Amino acid sequence: MTTQLEPQTEIGRYVVEQKVGQGSMGEVYKARDHRINRSVAVKTLRLDNFKNEATRQQARNFFLREARIYGKLNYNHIAAIYDMGIHQGSPYLVMEFIEGKDLKAIIADKVSYSTAQKIEILSCIARALHYAHQRGVLHLDIKPANIMLLENNSPKITDFGIARVMEISADPTLLKVQEDDAEILGTPHYMSPEHILATKHTCQSDIFSLGIVAYEWLTNGKRPFIASNIKSLLKTIVGSKEESLHSLGAADKELSAIISKALEKTCKDRYLTAEDFSDALEIYLNSLEMKGTDNIPALSPGEKSKIIQRLKEKYVFFGDFTTEEVSTIFRLSHKKKFIAGEYIIREGTVGTKMFVIISGRVSIQNEIHGQDIEIDQVGQGSCVGEMAIIDKLERSASVIALEPTVAIAINETVLRLSNPALCLKLYRNLAAMLSERLRSNDSRLKELLASN
Repeated sequence: MTTQLEPQTEIGRYVVEQKVGQGSMGEVYKARDHRINRSVAVKTLRLDNFKNEATRQQARNFFLREARIYGKLNYNHIAAIYDMGIHQGSPYLVMEFIEGKDLKAIIADKVSYSTAQKIEILSCIARALHYAHQRGVLHLDIKPANIMLLENNSPKITDFGIARVMEISADPTLLKVQEDDAEILGTPHYMSPEHILATKHTCQSDIFSLGIVAYEWLTNGKRPFIASNIKSLLKTIVGSKEESLHSLGAADKELSAIISKALEKTCKDRYLTAEDFSDALEIYLNSLEMKGTDNIPALSPGEKSKIIQRLKEKYVFFGDFTTEEVSTIFRLSHKKKFIAGEYIIREGTVGTKMFVIISGRVSIQNEIHGQDIEIDQVGQGSCVGEMAIIDKLERSASVIALEPTVAIAINETVLRLSNPALCLKLYRNLAAMLSERLRSNDSRLKELLASN
């Protein structure tokens, strides 16, 4: 039931290359899918955790049921699942193989990241969790080892293998398997109080765990709850307040309060959703970025007026905004410098910002068959990344500075929370523009079909 898979073992259509990880619930192998020529990760389930065949069968069914739900998640910051099956009586998952380094190693090695970089990554993780929560999936084992950072620092959440579907969280059969035949699910240092007390899990359980991860990273390795043994640790998590980040000198009062809210003992006192946690981090990040723009020369009234007028003429979604309204958006946004060759937007990443170019020139590119193909060049008074304002999904193109460039970064979160009416107007105008595009495409399709 727990035989190690040797290199060159065939599991389904996949050929094992090497073992890359092991946990209490199973092993992870790097394998090759020769049918489409790509590397994959194969995760197996250890059935010796369960005493008898009846509970092993229940575990198989649960594992595969979770896989079907998890397989429906399609989000850039969540590792994708491709396939599942049974090998010699044990279930396995085939997942995206991620080339990167996990956050556990990054913290242990004290890899240098600025506070702003950490906050941006943590915000992305929280938003990815919100995406999963909206679709009924909890992770319940958020910890540094389950967060991978790619070379470009884009995060990927891995191992939803013990995630629970909200609708079946009270399944008595499943609870019996967990209580009688398996170890505690999850990792003790990152468990929420309700997880420890075996009360109902909600999305706020993942928020608490992410709060611990944030605390540990911001302190470069200090955990908020420590004890000499597991029993004492669980008691500490349930009943003791962590030392504030501010008192440790790891954060200012504002950031310290944001993380402390995620670590509240009762769900009602935590963020209601992971998106709320992400929003709080985004607002804080924006304040850091605003402070960092002091060395960028301010726009003169004439330059600002010229750019605003160009936006209103060139972009439908700014057409009915008054000069005062666009000025308000600019005031709530920060300016950012980019050197030649620097990515302003990277295709495939998830973002909440659109950019208005106020000086310089940029190239808009798509990756096609592994090559970056330029589709346009734009300069002063042009917008890029506007669709991220309304969908927060993957960027469909990259934007790269061709020369030293300054852009105004309009943050959807900041605009939504600071001026809801203005944000709603921008949403509406962008949605109208998108609707117009879809109708135009539909008309062209009808014409094409009619001509054939």
